[in-house]
Amino acid sequence: MALSQKKVIAITSMGGLLEAFDFTVYAYMVVYISQVFFPASGTTSSLINTFVTFAFGYISRPLGAIAFSHWGDRHSRKSSFTVTILLMAISTLLIGLLPGYAQWGLLAPVLLAVLRFLQGFSFAGELCGAFVYLYETVPAQSKGFAVSILSATTMTGTLLGIGLQGGLVYLLTVEQMIDWGWRVPFILGGSLGAVSYVVRRHFVEPEAFRQLLARGEAERVPVRTLFKQYKSKIFTGFLLVMPVLVAVTILVLFMPGYLTGLLDYSAREVAVANGISMFVGVPVCLLTGWLADRLDRRYLMLGSSFLIVVMAWPLFHWYASGDANLPVTALIGAILWGSIDAISFLLLVSAFPVGIRFTGVAFVYNIAAMIFAGFGPVISMGLIRVTELQAAPAFYLMVAGVVGCLGAMLIAPEQRRNHAPVSKEPKPGA
Repeated sequence: MALSQKKVIAITSMGGLLEAFDFTVYAYMVVYISQVFFPASGTTSSLINTFVTFAFGYISRPLGAIAFSHWGDRHSRKSSFTVTILLMAISTLLIGLLPGYAQWGLLAPVLLAVLRFLQGFSFAGELCGAFVYLYETVPAQSKGFAVSILSATTMTGTLLGIGLQGGLVYLLTVEQMIDWGWRVPFILGGSLGAVSYVVRRHFVEPEAFRQLLARGEAERVPVRTLFKQYKSKIFTGFLLVMPVLVAVTILVLFMPGYLTGLLDYSAREVAVANGISMFVGVPVCLLTGWLADRLDRRYLMLGSSFLIVVMAWPLFHWYASGDANLPVTALIGAILWGSIDAISFLLLVSAFPVGIRFTGVAFVYNIAAMIFAGFGPVISMGLIRVTELQAAPAFYLMVAGVVGCLGAMLIAPEQRRNHAPVSKEPKPGA
């Protein structure tokens, strides 16, 4: 791979890392945020209220997807990155500075929900645009590994959040965490957004997209073409991304609040376990991407999804027992989400042609994220209440795994290997 291509991957992935850190750090501090903004509720109700606010970051994604993907397919892949990082940085910084319920009353949780909404709006264009940009920039024989690098570095942003949370939990008392410690990651993440903004100014448009613009073939309304010609791709796309969205949300983002708030595991032990999960999950993700450039991608997707179906219940049953060996469960969780991450996104981004690729990926991913990930913690808490089983989140994971198996069976033949012939689907606008 040429040095310039390595730089492209590094620059694109750096933005994904910062965006993931900014967006997901909320989940790591949910126990403390719930006490600052929803202090009047009981423990379970307070957590549910805070997770509902967490969902606001996903509710706004479809709107952000429409705005940024339209611009990205119609005019410029590059310029959409500039706006997304600035908006994410500002909203994240303001969350860190926002007074709590004790100071501003009901206005505080309302503003928290608004800022989460803005985070999701910007993130909708960021991650999807990055996957599209890399896929269109790197050579065919490296696309799987390049996508896995972006997936891995995005999760590394999550790892940085876990590491910072673990350090704060270790150094500060619970009272200090509630008072000011939870704010540190938001202020830091928002400030670092400026770095990514400067870096992204050096981006250039992918060659395939520049040629599309030069020929005057850019779609006037990409979303219209998407729904007229690619309905089956949209459906298959939902099936492909549900397992990764549910796996990452439940096994990574939901886990700290679940283990400490409901099952009374030590916050320090949970932070260490989450760190282990990320350290192991990242190389698993890279290995899957490397294999995707060499093996049949359908079987990789099938295997990863089936593994989730088989392992979800034993894993959560062990958690619910109260005696789980957290480092071991973290390793299991890392294999589950790490193996599905890269292959799921690779199959999604390869499903659509250049003219509507940004729109297709952004629409499918963000609608799915709003439904399956945004409400994942709420669904999991609801399952616990209805079934009265602390291991009930496993049911949600199992359904996601079954859906992923179905999606793998429906992918087009040309998506199965990186040396496949060009698709004979109708061109956008034809």
